[in-house]
Amino acid sequence: MPSPLQKKSKVKLCWASGNEYKKTNAIKEPIRILKNSTSGNLLFHSDNLTSVNYLLENGFEQKIDLVYIDPPFARGEKYYHRLKNVENPAFEDVFKGKIDEYLDMIYPRLEVIQKLISARGSIFVHLDWHLLHYVKVIMDEIFGYENFRNEIIIKRGRRKNLLYQFKSIDRMHVANDSILWYSKSAGTKFQHPLVKNKRNSKWMGFWSNVNRPTMRYELFGFVPERGQWKWSKARALLAIDNYKVYVGKFADIPLEEYWRRASQNMEFIRKRQGVKYPEYWIPPKTHVILDNIWTDIEAYSYSTGYDTEKHEQLLERIIGQFSRARDLVADFFCGSGTTLVVAQRLGRSWIGCDCSSTAIQVTESRLERSDFSLIKALMPRGKYCSGPVS
Repeated sequence: MPSPLQKKSKVKLCWASGNEYKKTNAIKEPIRILKNSTSGNLLFHSDNLTSVNYLLENGFEQKIDLVYIDPPFARGEKYYHRLKNVENPAFEDVFKGKIDEYLDMIYPRLEVIQKLISARGSIFVHLDWHLLHYVKVIMDEIFGYENFRNEIIIKRGRRKNLLYQFKSIDRMHVANDSILWYSKSAGTKFQHPLVKNKRNSKWMGFWSNVNRPTMRYELFGFVPERGQWKWSKARALLAIDNYKVYVGKFADIPLEEYWRRASQNMEFIRKRQGVKYPEYWIPPKTHVILDNIWTDIEAYSYSTGYDTEKHEQLLERIIGQFSRARDLVADFFCGSGTTLVVAQRLGRSWIGCDCSSTAIQVTESRLERSDFSLIKALMPRGKYCSGPVS
């Protein structure tokens, strides 16, 4: 039965200054092209609301195939670019304890970004526990509850658990961030996201406790009273015959070798004496289908000295698995530029934006061999852009 939220009714998040975003949405700053390129790659040194509105007005509606953003987490901290004992200010997260101001900031940006994403495109929003659930409700409103795909759990990385120094605690150590994945269209399908993971062949029980009466049929003289067999009857009977042929004619070689000789497309089911249910054979694997728990990679890297630098493995997974060659990828809080670097390496076009001059400098240095246009907007120091903006 469908969830009530999957119906056409809208759920909206209301907050004290909830009309402020309408004023913010009107912001437009003069644009200057500092470096022009025909590559299609764009780097904006501007408030990202200015850049997304510029793109919307200049032919980019429904043109971006994948957006990754990691907006401020509302921690209230200052962040730096650290090199050889020198700390250059990068930006200050000014939103701690200011949920209404944060929502005023993020709402219009997501609203315009939604218009920029192509019909088969996606957005990945990287947050943590501070405001994840507020942004989830806003994204349900803007993108549609039916277009929510997953909450991805990503390991933060090397940060130490400092709780050991205390005799008692008021909460557990937080070891993860979360990424909200939404599509533009509910009907969009994606290839299986695969990750390398070598697994040996093995036998597993052929019965499942999922209750489907239509999948109960006789195998080896037994019909289950509850649960189900895992495959259709025709498929199961063929797998039984395959195993009989193997045992009768080829049992002198390992089953896995026989399977490889048979073009690796045979399936097998057996019934052992003393075992209640039949077993099916799972062949060896070099890759497994990725789920939403990403503890095999880390969210953060430390290669550039930029405090909030994201790990290239994270962006390689998102861009590599959920976009195609020559797609257009965007990051409107690009920070140290990891999204753009990875997009370039994977053969995607890209758009980046940050209001911090430190972020732009780090990004340009990482993209020094890339061809891109640099666009700057005149930015008065505002409440949403708290880094150096010169």
